[in-house]
Amino acid sequence: MPSAESGQMLVLINEDALVLPPDELELPDAAQVMVAGRSLVQMTLAELALPGAQMIWTDFRQSASLSALHATVQRAGGLDRLFLAADGDKSEAVFSLMCAVLTFLPALRRRPQARVVLMLEGGQAVGSLVEFIRRIEPRIARDGIQVEVQVRERRRLRTAA
Repeated sequence: MPSAESGQMLVLINEDALVLPPDELELPDAAQVMVAGRSLVQMTLAELALPGAQMIWTDFRQSASLSALHATVQRAGGLDRLFLAADGDKSEAVFSLMCAVLTFLPALRRRPQARVVLMLEGGQAVGSLVEFIRRIEPRIARDGIQVEVQVRERRRLRTAA
């Protein structure tokens, strides 16, 4: 496990962010990567896609599960990058992202130039997340934490008539 003294970058990704192309996740070759999630399929695919990554079974809807993950990250010396994705049409998933951001702020403060990237597919709950970030941004900017919200168009499947 990396430590703050080792200088190794620590990146945490939720399982929903794994659908993105690897270059969008900006994973440096030497980074220690943790993937957190609860889907057997997604976590198994993550092991194949990210050899060497640490899989941590986490339910982002449960505060105890998030707290345990946060403790693991803190023991590793802090967090450099946090990549979280969700469907912007699912209010519960977007609320879970908000809770995760608040949970991991102490771990992000431990590293210079820490960064949070929130990636959402457009939907009804996106406005709530944007407002949440707008409200906490001045406080986290003082801590040197950068936050980026990316909203993508919903993908539509074509059907044959």
